[in-house]
Amino acid sequence: MTIWNPSDDGHADLSDHDAFIEGVPHNTFARLRKEDPLARCDGGQFEDYWSMTRFQDILDFNRQTDLLSSARGIRIEDQSHEEYMARRTFQETDPPEHTKTRTRVARAFSRQVIASFEQTIRQLCNDILDQALSEHEFDAAKAISRQLPMRMLGQILGIPEKDLDWLVTKGDELIANTDPEYTDHVHDKVDTDDFRLMPFRSPAGADLYTYAHRLMQDRIARGETGGVLDMILQPDVDGGVISDTEF
Repeated sequence: MTIWNPSDDGHADLSDHDAFIEGVPHNTFARLRKEDPLARCDGGQFEDYWSMTRFQDILDFNRQTDLLSSARGIRIEDQSHEEYMARRTFQETDPPEHTKTRTRVARAFSRQVIASFEQTIRQLCNDILDQALSEHEFDAAKAISRQLPMRMLGQILGIPEKDLDWLVTKGDELIANTDPEYTDHVHDKVDTDDFRLMPFRSPAGADLYTYAHRLMQDRIARGETGGVLDMILQPDVDGGVISDTEF
């Protein structure tokens, strides 16, 4: 099955963000699944990369970290070892390191803890939808999709209401670091060498890091305990705790 896309002839350059402007290039993915489900693709200015397009293959390889490693980076971007070590996150680790970190933060994201936020999240969804639907017309991506994830994270982590708009903006700058609509530092369009040691090669990463550190220090100074942040920082069964950088 193919889906019409005016710019997708079945041979879209998947490393080019512009290939997705008019929609997902489904024709290209359909061709790859049929002809070359594990395709080595030209990375252009970066290293070549693999496109894995069959669902079952993705499930199978995801369990084989010797073949599909997160510890070598998760983005199509050439990094020096120095850059990689400075910018790596929990996502960019393999077992046993990944497993150890998950164990340390597991209690903060247990089923019971997450369930306790259900009413808060429902209310947040209602508020966002009420605001969007009060307009004659709206952009669903900006009015709903852009707002919900970071505001929900802010609620769970106990971030002050006054900071949530800032958090949404910084989240956009960090994650959408290839979209000039959300950041002035598009990493594949302008010189971002000054930020090469920052998460996502973005100054927003440094801003969020500084904010998180200050937030935790303020909580400690006020003697606040409890909540997800406090649980994350508690020692695990072996007495290990996550570092300030990991936090």
